[in-house]
Amino acid sequence: MYKFSANLGLLWSECSQIEAIYKAKENGFDAVEFQFPYQYDAGDVKKALDEVNLPVMGINTIKGNTEKGDNGLLAVPSKIKEAREAIIQAFEYAKIIKSKNIHAMAGVSDLSTRSLVTFIDNLKFAKELIKDTNIGLVIEPLNLKDNPGYFLTKIEQAKEICELVGSDSVKIMFDFYHIQINQGNVMERFREHLPYIGHVQIASVQDRSEPDKGELDFNYIIPEIYKIGYKSIIGAEYKPKTTTEEGLGWMKKFN
Repeated sequence: MYKFSANLGLLWSECSQIEAIYKAKENGFDAVEFQFPYQYDAGDVKKALDEVNLPVMGINTIKGNTEKGDNGLLAVPSKIKEAREAIIQAFEYAKIIKSKNIHAMAGVSDLSTRSLVTFIDNLKFAKELIKDTNIGLVIEPLNLKDNPGYFLTKIEQAKEICELVGSDSVKIMFDFYHIQINQGNVMERFREHLPYIGHVQIASVQDRSEPDKGELDFNYIIPEIYKIGYKSIIGAEYKPKTTTEEGLGWMKKFN
């Protein structure tokens, strides 16, 4: 009943993301998702995906120049050109590997009207690109402990941006890890925002490891979100404490 996607940005990080596709299949995942797969040829990734018959839930737009503090580009007024190049790059890659979503990373920016307008304009640009395709856009509130200065941090803010962009193709990536750290009250927030939620991700709070310990009880949360009406795959985006395989006991409980 419950389906899970392996986030290959964090799982099996000791091997190439192409090798990790095969490991995700071997270990019972129903899909994969990437963070930044761009170092790999999209055709090679697609070949591996076809061989194991796993769908792709999403990829991220690039962070930008991380040495200068970039953590995404779309809400940064001084980087509109780079943001649109990043959107096009993600779109071209997503088309080849048949990714269901592109996570449009907002970046580090102040909470000014200028930043908001920049984000919305860039999302509208992305919306036009994905028009008439099966690719969706997601935006994700990130916690400020791990992502200082990030523009998008609250679920209510994300909902407002979805409404301002004005498209059913722009949804929220609801990561229980980030929402719990920033805001708490995760189940009520999930219930209230269900129509806007395009993808879900999980990890333990506070250490972002396997979702079987910590502040949140995923043995309760996972069945509950399906009862509430979520119908898609859940992304396992966590940092394994040891090896990925050794930590997969949490998933076997949901088989």
